[in-house]
Amino acid sequence: MEGNSQEYGRPRRPNAETVSYLNGLPIDEKLASEQVRAYVDSFQQNNDADNTSAEAAEFPALVNATHAALSSVFNEIASLACEEIPAQQIETLVRIACRYSAAAKRVVLASLSGYWVFLSTHRFGSHVAQTVLRCAVAECEVNLDEFDDKQDECEGKMVIDDSYASILQENTSFVPEILLQAFEELKPFATDLTVHVCGTHVLRTALCILAGVEFVDAFAKPNGNKYDGSVNEWESGVLSATRRGKLKDKKKKKKKRKPDSDEGSSAENKATVMKKMNMIADCQTTDFQNNADVMLKDMVQVLSLSDATNNVQPPGELQQRTCHPSGGPLLVQIVRLLSYRDSSQHEAKKQVKDSADRRLGILPDEPKYSTGSDAEVFVHKLLCWDASIPVEGDEANQPHAGDIIYGLSGEPRGSILLETIFRSCPDEFHNALCVAGGFYDENTLKEYIYHGVSNFVVQALLNSLRSRNQANKMVKCLSPIIEDGSLLQPKKHRGPSDDQIDEKCDNKSIQRMGIIWRAVEMVSNSGSAQDQEQLIHALMRGFASMSSSGDDDAAKKDSEGKKKRSKSKGLSAKGCIPLLLGLTVSSDDEPYSSGERLTLNAAGARTMYHIFQFTERLRSDWVNGFLNLYGTNDLAKIANDGLGSRCIMDGLLDGPAKEVASKSLYSKLFNRLPFLAAERVGHHVVMKLFRALPYDDKAVMSAELSHSLNRLGSNAMGRSVMATCAVKEYLEGENAWKEALAKQKVNEEWLKDIIGEDKGSGEEAGDKSRKKRRKE
Repeated sequence: MEGNSQEYGRPRRPNAETVSYLNGLPIDEKLASEQVRAYVDSFQQNNDADNTSAEAAEFPALVNATHAALSSVFNEIASLACEEIPAQQIETLVRIACRYSAAAKRVVLASLSGYWVFLSTHRFGSHVAQTVLRCAVAECEVNLDEFDDKQDECEGKMVIDDSYASILQENTSFVPEILLQAFEELKPFATDLTVHVCGTHVLRTALCILAGVEFVDAFAKPNGNKYDGSVNEWESGVLSATRRGKLKDKKKKKKKRKPDSDEGSSAENKATVMKKMNMIADCQTTDFQNNADVMLKDMVQVLSLSDATNNVQPPGELQQRTCHPSGGPLLVQIVRLLSYRDSSQHEAKKQVKDSADRRLGILPDEPKYSTGSDAEVFVHKLLCWDASIPVEGDEANQPHAGDIIYGLSGEPRGSILLETIFRSCPDEFHNALCVAGGFYDENTLKEYIYHGVSNFVVQALLNSLRSRNQANKMVKCLSPIIEDGSLLQPKKHRGPSDDQIDEKCDNKSIQRMGIIWRAVEMVSNSGSAQDQEQLIHALMRGFASMSSSGDDDAAKKDSEGKKKRSKSKGLSAKGCIPLLLGLTVSSDDEPYSSGERLTLNAAGARTMYHIFQFTERLRSDWVNGFLNLYGTNDLAKIANDGLGSRCIMDGLLDGPAKEVASKSLYSKLFNRLPFLAAERVGHHVVMKLFRALPYDDKAVMSAELSHSLNRLGSNAMGRSVMATCAVKEYLEGENAWKEALAKQKVNEEWLKDIIGEDKGSGEEAGDKSRKKRRKE
């Protein structure tokens, strides 16, 4: 390996007969799982029936065959892992064996001893190494070695003894010891594996095991496979991922349309969160945890390419690796792992409310490290940050950090590292980063926003601001940039003159609706009423500038005496909404098609959601403008669209404007309520509209829905609406209907007392809390 003169083991080429034997094994993980479930269920049924005379079920044949196959190829597993088809078979055998046997974990780990470095750098061997490491520490779904099968000796234990007796006698070490030995093999070569396309993935798996943490999808699919009422990790969790290295189908697939680069619409879909790894009991002992902590610190020290001291070093190889396609993601993972470990130690008893929402683009909160932690030391090394130099006002006298932040923001991998640091750093350091990186300077901020990569760093910064003072500074810098309309221009408005401000001279688009969305979200959550007003007026003037710039050619032909539209106040809210949503107004005279799909600007819809949370003085024009602009057909399409329903309709019906919005939506959607009530998305709007209406209107709505019982009863969505709107109780009589609503009200109040009620945003929330304290 380049840059390292140490030797490491290389396995021989596998025996041809062994390869043929392995390729011919009829091993199927799904079938093995079914056999094990049938085996376990048979004993549970016998226990429930108290039938002691029933015949014992047969031990799962595929599990028995798996153990026999692993024992026969034990000495060649490392060699077989370097061949394409045998490597896939080995992975399948490992997954089945480790899923149902604790002893098999020792066997598969011992089989790769001495070959970890070579396998980590191999195209197919690296996949096997990751699978072995992850499955070896995972809890067994059912440990058949100790399963109570009502016999004198456990049959699973007998199978293990027959298959691995000689192997376990030669390899007496247990799983924690073998794991630490494997990591010791990798540690001297960690710096080379960091930038290796295969080795970096093995290092990531090793670091996760040492930290006891794993990464899972933030927005997991709602329908997962369940067993015995609980989610099974081996089937619908982290361990259920498609087998690495699996051959792809040769059938040509259609190319998917790439999302707009300015909105970052795929960022929230790829977001991950960290959770504690479910490990075997041997890996949860105090001794292993202490040894793992020491090993993790040693690994981080090696990967940081620095000496044992915490002295600041000038930029060098470490900073180059932050932008490396393999090294950059590994360094990001280290920052997140160290932050998680530090925050879990200080906030073990603190319960954090999960407010993540995929439709709204609200990402899960990232664990934040504390001052003086290992994570802070590592971040300072990455940014060459000198902690001895304080940040005074708007000046940061850091010799290298400013240039490094500026450089990382423009790199695809380095920018992700910078985003991670913004989300996980302490409040004081967040402000210091903004100062050092020049994000409080209008010209520098404009350069960041116009860049195709660094604009995502600005979005992460806006999304992670910690104080109202920071929000005020950002609004002052953003307002002039938004006012000129350059961030709002659609592609057709871009001209050759814009090349001067686009670093890559790309004429296609510089639209940055993601910046607008995150800025409005920022002032809605952390800004004052003055910040909200300043930003909303800048947005209105920006749309006016954008629309007027498109009419420049026509304006030149007009007489000079003709008065042009004033841009001091900008477009009205009613004029901005179609441009923000990308949805033109259609006529209600046109026939409505229930299957017609709606296309909304994702960032614009999310912007509208947060505008609806502004103070009443600022949001009223936007609420009334939206309700007066769109007719019944458009509102029905929005209500039946996933993005429109969650961002716009929920923003109106769940927000502070629900009293005004509910009456207007009720009158316009009244004739479409039976249709929406039986739709997958639309029925949510119907139920929320019912809850927001006054008492008399609820009675009329229940009466209207009662005429469509056949349609509502045809699917689960309609039946849910019938229960929420008390449609059947309405037909039974007034008293029954009132009693049903009274029960619902009690349940809603009880739920609000538990989870808390939304108290508005901005100064409204403060006013409500102050009034509540006065009453008390």
